[in-house]
Amino acid sequence: RVELQMYTITKMMPAWSEKELWRFIKHDGEADLAPDVGAAGGDSTRRAWSGEFFVDFLGDEGVPQMMVFAQKANRSVDIAFEGELGLPRDAHATYWNRLSKTVKDDWHGKMTWGQSARRDGSPPSAVSPLNVREMLDKLRPRGVAKRMSRGAMKHVAKLVDSTREEVNDGFWEVSAPAGLAASYFVKPSKVFAAMDTVRQMQRASLGSEDFVWNLPGEFRFVNVEDRAVLQPVEAGLWASVQVVSFEDLAKNEQVWKREFMRIEEHMVDKLGAKPHLGRLWGFGVTEDKTIEPFTDAFACQVFSTTAKEEFMAYRLKQDPKHLFFSGLGVKLLRPCKA
Repeated sequence: RVELQMYTITKMMPAWSEKELWRFIKHDGEADLAPDVGAAGGDSTRRAWSGEFFVDFLGDEGVPQMMVFAQKANRSVDIAFEGELGLPRDAHATYWNRLSKTVKDDWHGKMTWGQSARRDGSPPSAVSPLNVREMLDKLRPRGVAKRMSRGAMKHVAKLVDSTREEVNDGFWEVSAPAGLAASYFVKPSKVFAAMDTVRQMQRASLGSEDFVWNLPGEFRFVNVEDRAVLQPVEAGLWASVQVVSFEDLAKNEQVWKREFMRIEEHMVDKLGAKPHLGRLWGFGVTEDKTIEPFTDAFACQVFSTTAKEEFMAYRLKQDPKHLFFSGLGVKLLRPCKA
């Protein structure tokens, strides 16, 4: 691309409805979606080739606040856009400084940003700009959660602005605090139902002393191609709906796992969703009566028997001594117990 426009749009929704959700996606977000996708929202210019949507359900206004981080390229960029569209002058130096910066996590200790990014993705950071423990000393969990959710959206918008002026490469997340995340693929026709589930459960948690959801709901649209034997969804257009939360506002580990399981049960059982395997998934009650993710009973159902048999036949040719047959992948490839 010759030009790239990274930007955000934030808007208080006039009402929470399927029509208004799709109107924001197609009118404000200018999503590159066919006219029959989300027809209730009207037509879209389709000028934005990428969009990541955030919804703060926890505000006192009674209706959600929505934000989209969108990107336009080349002939689609806005003529009057005042931010960087090309390659910033000091982009190469900025990249080098970032790659060589020292970061630290609780597992591996100190390393360069580049080493951390190659191994684990986005390097760790504090919950900045919000000090959760400090706020918990002053506010009840309900108030903390509201500030965190709204603050997270403002923080994303600031990061988009700063990374655009520094490198303008389409990426805004250069570090991230350790949060809990689960994501599910649903058909675009069910994106409102999925986000409404998130809304209902997040709003209900405001009255809980055990756990309060504390970050915006997220979703984006993904075009999946048929390129792998093992892929959790078939080819086509999907919406990836994500719930994220910091563990700090949970009474204990079992409480947040219970709430994530409730979300998953609704997404999978009621909406036919498929899990994102790079997040938390497969919640269930184990033999010792605790709730845990990645349970055997769930994992064995992710891929079809045909897909597993085809992959296993190939794997046995490439790895006859089972040198690489370990970890979570073993659960995914096992047959389900009768």
